[in-house]
Amino acid sequence: MTRLWLAVKEPWQGKTSLATVFWGYGLLGSVLVSALGACIDPGNDVAMWAYTAFGVAFSVYVTVATYRCADNCKSVFMARLVRVSTVVSVIVVVPAFLYLYFTGALGVALATLGEQ
Repeated sequence: MTRLWLAVKEPWQGKTSLATVFWGYGLLGSVLVSALGACIDPGNDVAMWAYTAFGVAFSVYVTVATYRCADNCKSVFMARLVRVSTVVSVIVVVPAFLYLYFTGALGVALATLGEQ
């Protein structure tokens, strides 16, 4: 359990390499979370709510970990680029996602994907 706790805690504290956070947590983690979502029945409101809450929490975790681990990059330019990208994603992407979610457009899109 200690290794699992460290794997969660260290990126949050900025103690992990940027490459590990980006590729391992960001890319691979997102693929796994998306695969989990493919197993959920879109008609089950409780399961969809839980999956959405988990997905948002995971996204926040990866974004914060990426921002904090940017200093572990050898390139100052890359560290700044990563930090600017995370801030832009919070300012632009999160409000856009919330707008789509609360207007119902996201639910319609997910239901349409499930019909194919």
